Amino acid sequence: MAASKSVINVAALCGSLRSASFNRGLIRYAMKLSKEAIEGMEIEYVDISPLPLLNTDLIVGGKFPPAVEAFGQQILKADGLLFATAENNFSVSGVFLDLHYVNKPHFNVNAFQPPPKFDSDGNLIDEATMESLKQVLQALRTFTLRLQPKYITSFHSFKL
Repeated sequence: MAASKSVINVAALCGSLRSASFNRGLIRYAMKLSKEAIEGMEIEYVDISPLPLLNTDLIVGGKFPPAVEAFGQQILKADGLLFATAENNFSVSGVFLDLHYVNKPHFNVNAFQPPPKFDSDGNLIDEATMESLKQVLQALRTFTLRLQPKYITSFHSFKL
């Protein structure tokens, strides 16, 4: 019986709003590498530039502005997150600091439901999930090994 192949969806967020930032370039390169070398993983760039600054006055009828709602849906459907940001004063960039929309209860409805793939001690018990995790870790190892200087020199040429 062959195991079904599932795709790991990763949402990539850039901590810089500048289109030519090095961080955005690193995300573009990660997207390119995942397409070329990591089977079963898709990295989707999530643009945070249309998000307003956090302002509870913008919540109307219990709903966030449309851009925030769309952002929340993109984050919820992702299996993982990839952050690329500079270090600013021993913290992440200001645009990441204002992403409080992510931690609002509206977007974390399932946060306190126990995952059925783990036992009561927090041990992973599902064989299919164990195999998927093994594949992810192997892919990340391959991805890390490919990040040698000869590959990094051309990441500026890739655009979203």
